[in-house]
Amino acid sequence: MSTTRRPPTGADVARAAGVSRATVSYAMNDVPDSRIPEETRRRVREIASTLGYEPRSDARSLRRGRTDLVIVPTYVVPFGRLIQTFLDGLARELHGLGHTLVIHGNPAAHGIGAAKAWGALNPAAVLVLPERMSPEGVEYLTKRGIAVVALGSSPVPVALTLKADHASAGARAAEHLIERGRRDLAVVVPREPGLAEMGLERLAGFRAVADRADLTVRVVEMAETPDEAARIAGEWREVGCPDGLYGYNDEYAALLMGALADLGVRVPEDIAIVGTDDLSLCEMVRPRLTSVAFKELVPMHAVAEAIIAATEGATPPELTLWQMTVHTRDST
Repeated sequence: MSTTRRPPTGADVARAAGVSRATVSYAMNDVPDSRIPEETRRRVREIASTLGYEPRSDARSLRRGRTDLVIVPTYVVPFGRLIQTFLDGLARELHGLGHTLVIHGNPAAHGIGAAKAWGALNPAAVLVLPERMSPEGVEYLTKRGIAVVALGSSPVPVALTLKADHASAGARAAEHLIERGRRDLAVVVPREPGLAEMGLERLAGFRAVADRADLTVRVVEMAETPDEAARIAGEWREVGCPDGLYGYNDEYAALLMGALADLGVRVPEDIAIVGTDDLSLCEMVRPRLTSVAFKELVPMHAVAEAIIAATEGATPPELTLWQMTVHTRDST
């Protein structure tokens, strides 16, 4: 005969506490306006803890009309270290507040089609880059009580915007190169979908600083491959190499630095190079790579609380997540 002990139920708690099952549900789930005396609420929770009872999340979902999920759509290009670290920390903080961060696995979904796919899971919120959404998609989710949280500036009104100021990253890189006396400047914009938009934002910030110094900027479209880096380095050998390069991020910058070294171009004597993200890679390559670092401005628990506030109809302020600073190394 099986000796497996079944998990305790709300009925077990109700019998032990001498209350109704409804009272147990109200006490365990903090139902507003349930008019349960605080002493009863405390006693029910103590008995539930002693018995090892936990209310089911699906029951809460039925009552609220939505789940406790916060969906993050995946992308064709894998998340970089900055975003992955951000999501890992956010997942921990949301879990502590009773929510679960889930990665949605269709990288091709966009607009209203994407909104319907995400909405089918009935989440509390969707955290998404603005280019994946459309006005129709935002309206679709909002009407269903699902908060849309934009990771980046959104042209469409959303419940909350978490700003990653990519233009400032480009601006800091331009200021640094110009301070180092560089005047023939180039900026990499990624070819990869999902990165091109951020690349253009960084280019805009870089170009704004260069314009004030009356300097032109070469725009270099590049895929993140050694062959692409070799192609660009070869073209520069024919037409003349810039003396200052902003490589979009550390990986692109390191690829170009290696390709230029293969052709005998010296860094930083012939060309100064700046990346972004301040990865450990910067200390691994030679010369060590100068990089624009993202310094946290908002504690992760505050970000999680702002997302939950958005799911509850509150309107938290727009949050700027990071401040950009330059970590100077040998490449400049």
